[in-house]
Amino acid sequence: MQIREATLDDLRYIEAICDASDRTPWTPQVVAPIGDRVVLIAAIQNEIVGIAKTHFHSELDGTAPAGHYLGGIVVPPNFRRRGIGSALTRARMEWIWSRSSTVYYFANEHNTASIRMHETLGFQPIGRFAEIRGVTADEGRSELVLFQASR
Repeated sequence: MQIREATLDDLRYIEAICDASDRTPWTPQVVAPIGDRVVLIAAIQNEIVGIAKTHFHSELDGTAPAGHYLGGIVVPPNFRRRGIGSALTRARMEWIWSRSSTVYYFANEHNTASIRMHETLGFQPIGRFAEIRGVTADEGRSELVLFQASR
């Protein structure tokens, strides 16, 4: 598996991955390179099999600390459970750690697969909230768990 930064030339493949996973397509603005975040692609034999991004928030937002956050990750159903999500997450963590000593991530309290994977990568829960950075879970019926990992 190869992991590299996404380019706008990857947009049609990114769209196909979002489509196959019933996710809203990522826009050119999301994929375009910007210095304080990264979008990564995982490829196997030149086939794109996963995408992942980070976000940087320079300001505290209520209970959510300022800093670098792991953002969305999408792996098509036929490529799941092969370590692609873990590889993309480790690569994003390394990218962030070259800029900061702490990485943040949050998930719906019911997303046990994601929570387990992140815990194996060193993430520890630091709080539970109805909303984090404008995001809610299950239209407010579930909580979001905020995690952090330090280098």
